[in-house]
Amino acid sequence: MQFSRNIDYACIFLASLRPTFRSGRYYSLAGIAAREHLPLAFLERIAGTLRLRGVVEARKGSEGGYRLIRDPKRLTLKDILAIFEMPPVMRCLRSSDPEKHCLLAEHCPTRKTWYSIERRLNKVYEGVTVAEL
Repeated sequence: MQFSRNIDYACIFLASLRPTFRSGRYYSLAGIAAREHLPLAFLERIAGTLRLRGVVEARKGSEGGYRLIRDPKRLTLKDILAIFEMPPVMRCLRSSDPEKHCLLAEHCPTRKTWYSIERRLNKVYEGVTVAEL
């Protein structure tokens, strides 16, 4: 299993913003990009997605930037994966029509195992918070 660059950079970005949740300060996106060696344009897209999903807040101006508005102790890796649409272990697991994705879906000998693995992974993702990143 491999996480996308979106998810990786979102985790780095959110970890950088942890102090802003309590302080209320805003961190410059350019500053975070430089400090973390992330491409600014890519980080802008990630920050925009997180803003639209109510995870971060943006403010313009000389004191502007981004700050975390969700508690990092309650914001989980599973939440981040959901925002950036992490695919399931097997596509048929989240499909309302599994036969559309797999010819074996109706009689698949491994579907239950894949489902069990996905459930376990979700428990792991739920157990990791931004506060821990």
